[in-house]
Amino acid sequence: MRKIWCTSQDGKYRIESMSAATFPGSLQALREGFVPNSSTCVALEVNKDPLAAEELFELCADAALDGLSLVAVDNDTEEVVATVFCKLQEKPTPGTTEKTFFEIFTEERCKRPSSKAMMDFMVQLDAKCNYFDRFGIDCLCEIMFLGVKPEHRQKGLANMLCKTAVEVAKKFKEGPVAPLTIEDLGPNFAFMKPRKPVTTPPQICTALWSAVGSKKCGKNLGFEVLEVFSYDDLTFDGTPCSDRLGPGVICEGAALKI
Repeated sequence: MRKIWCTSQDGKYRIESMSAATFPGSLQALREGFVPNSSTCVALEVNKDPLAAEELFELCADAALDGLSLVAVDNDTEEVVATVFCKLQEKPTPGTTEKTFFEIFTEERCKRPSSKAMMDFMVQLDAKCNYFDRFGIDCLCEIMFLGVKPEHRQKGLANMLCKTAVEVAKKFKEGPVAPLTIEDLGPNFAFMKPRKPVTTPPQICTALWSAVGSKKCGKNLGFEVLEVFSYDDLTFDGTPCSDRLGPGVICEGAALKI
């Protein structure tokens, strides 16, 4: 059953919770709209390594199980034209390995240098933001990968997706929003092991904004920029990332209390 949240003013697009039917299209939206254009993907050459991108899509599949991820669908064609993946993360329990979900994912699932470097970058900047201690919380919702197919840009879809993501995160306290199962993800992800679902409601939404458009979305929604990371300080495969992006490109670690 579809969970539709809103429709664009012109009626052309709708935002709905990700489902078994739309999950494959959401990955295609990332292939076309996120991997070739994300500053981090370009800086760490994920855009040149399809296998690295596929490893990161395993992270997306895991995020989809939380039931907070969204798609934008063209009402005329029923095509998924944009998506945002949202991942619940709980504060590591004292006395355990005290590793975050992203750290565990990197160790267990990332084999390609580019995907590992991208996950390490996300872990590093999340640690710099120190969300759990800074806000005194035990669960957050990270707005993770945001992609819009090129021919559907400049339609306000990224802003609609991010705004709805915050609203959906708020509703989590009422119970699961639109949970998926491993079976819903299709045969390519049948290898994934069942895991205990997160039941703690998130208290903040977080994001690592790198694109001009996503930074604008964050500003419009009232996200507080906590830390700024310059790609000038990042090196991959022996080459400064500024050589791939140009100088002065930054990534913002931001959060919004919900």
